[in-house]
Amino acid sequence: MYVREGINPRHIFRDSWAVIVVSALWASLVVVLYEILGARFIGIPIAPVTTVGIVVSLYLGFKSNSAYNRWWEARKIWGSIVNDSRVWANHSLTLVTADREAQRTLIYRHLAWVNALAFQLRKNSRLKPAAKQHIFDRRLEDISAFDTATRECYRRYLSPEEAEDLTRYANPAVHIIRKQGAHLQALLREGALDNNRIVQMAEVLGRFYDSQGACERIKNAPFPRQITHFGLIFTYLFMAMMPLALVDTFARTVVGREWTIVTAHEYMFTMVPFSVLISWLFFIVEKVSESCEDPFEWGTTDVPISALTRTIEIDLLQMLDEPNVPQQLQPVNGVLY
Repeated sequence: MYVREGINPRHIFRDSWAVIVVSALWASLVVVLYEILGARFIGIPIAPVTTVGIVVSLYLGFKSNSAYNRWWEARKIWGSIVNDSRVWANHSLTLVTADREAQRTLIYRHLAWVNALAFQLRKNSRLKPAAKQHIFDRRLEDISAFDTATRECYRRYLSPEEAEDLTRYANPAVHIIRKQGAHLQALLREGALDNNRIVQMAEVLGRFYDSQGACERIKNAPFPRQITHFGLIFTYLFMAMMPLALVDTFARTVVGREWTIVTAHEYMFTMVPFSVLISWLFFIVEKVSESCEDPFEWGTTDVPISALTRTIEIDLLQMLDEPNVPQQLQPVNGVLY
């Protein structure tokens, strides 16, 4: 998640320079063909292009809204995980009357689940690593500094036996919660929990399953490719048509003016920056929506689940009065992962 107050213009230019160059070359070619070589037939009225622009704007608005809702849902899910994690730790410390080791085990096993979920959500990233940071949908090249990049992030909170047992399962996070339930049953049999207390703690485990399922729904159901594909096609189609309409509009303003041929040619070329600006704006809108489509990758604009996982670790370890508490993750070049 980009956390700087402003976005570095270099990052935006790095993602859009090709569109700027191609748009400028195409607009310049249209002016040359129309004004200098006399190919007036390529000019088209502005009205149909304006209609196309309105349609593309509405489509991109729908796409952007859908992509943002997807991102915001993911952020709300992890907000619930943070809150429920604190509830779980508090229940473990206040409702479980067994020895301190049982309370510690319940909290540590939960930290294992949070890390396992973060690892699983980012294990198969669709983004390609980028040597240089971009603002739109680029994965951090070196992720080795993040705990959630390897399985060790959750294995370290489990006993060697439990960590080894999880290797049998395709979805370790699911079975970590199952082990929590089995542990609660054992505590009930030992008298460390009563029926009312175990029900309260079981409800929290159910919410963890709900949150994990919601995350997996977003992760495993990609943003509809047809929406993304046609949004890109419509944007490029409009960008291609725009110079053809603008050149005709600019040519009409020249009629009736007592300008020399050189002055008229120079004026017609002022159409180029306007065409480039309009094309760039539509391209940026399309890229902004695309960058919100998959919020659980290692992308610049994704939900910072590594940082949220670390926040949970700090809160719960401090609730346990543990001596070694990790530090908050800091942004990398203005991005919190």
